[in-house]
Parts: sequence; C-alpha cells; structure tokens
Amino acid sequence: MKFANIAKYFLWALMGISLVLVAIFFFGGFIEGTEGTSSAEPVITETILKWAYVLLGIAALMALVFPLIFIAGNLKSAKRLGIVIVIGAVLIFISNRLASDEVLNLIQYTGPDNVPGTLKTVGTFLIFTYILGIVAILSILLSAIANLFR
Repeated sequence: MKFANIAKYFLWALMGISLVLVAIFFFGGFIEGTEGTSSAEPVITETILKWAYVLLGIAALMALVFPLIFIAGNLKSAKRLGIVIVIGAVLIFISNRLASDEVLNLIQYTGPDNVPGTLKTVGTFLIFTYILGIVAILSILLSAIANLFR
C-alpha cells in the first residue's frame, strides 16, 4: 500500500473521530446541574480537550519528522539548514544581550511576572521579533529594487 493511501485513510480516520466528538459535544447534553445556566458544560468537554492535545501532538510530531526525513535525503539542504540555525542562534544571543532584566516600577501591581527572569525572556523575544520584522521589510524592499534592474 502506498504512503499516500495510508496517509489518506489516517487523515479520514482523524476527521471521522473529530466529527463524532464534535457532534457529541453539541448534542450530547450537559453535566448535571449546569444545564440552562450561563455556564452550561457539555458532558464530553474533557474528552474534546484531550483529543485536541492528541491532534496537536500528532501535528507537532509530523512537523518535526517529515523535515528530518527530507534533510536525510538531501544533505545539501542540511548544510543550508545548519547555517540558518546558527544565524537564528546568533540573533537570539544578540537579542538576549540587548534585553533588560530590570524590575519595572508598576503602580498597584503585585503579580508574579515582574521578576528579572521573566522580563529578560520577554525582552529577548520582543527584540528578536523586531529584528526579524526589520529583516523581512528589508528583504521585501531589496527584492523589489532588484526586480527593477532585471
């Protein structure tokens, strides 16, 4: 049996299970004592959430496995991927060095998130996002300018 057929049947099975669970979710009734209230909870809520975790796990696994299979079959792309990973690591390192871990003076806030570790992590990923945004805008502009001269 071809891989495409196996994948097709697997996806149809996932879709079928999902449709059955959604139908039970909407038409299966509510937990006793919650029906008719604004917080009515379907009987199968916990099962639906667990199924969502299963689907998320399958998607994450496939997102990791298939690129690895492709890289194993094409070693030239593995070299390029290595370069991209190194560049990403350097950008994250630079972002981390630029991020501040200074505790903020927030009026009337006593929550648990105003601590140096959290502030450093959030700052790192904000700066990393800014850098990637600037790189994206510059690459769009440079490709537009390059197309003018072709």
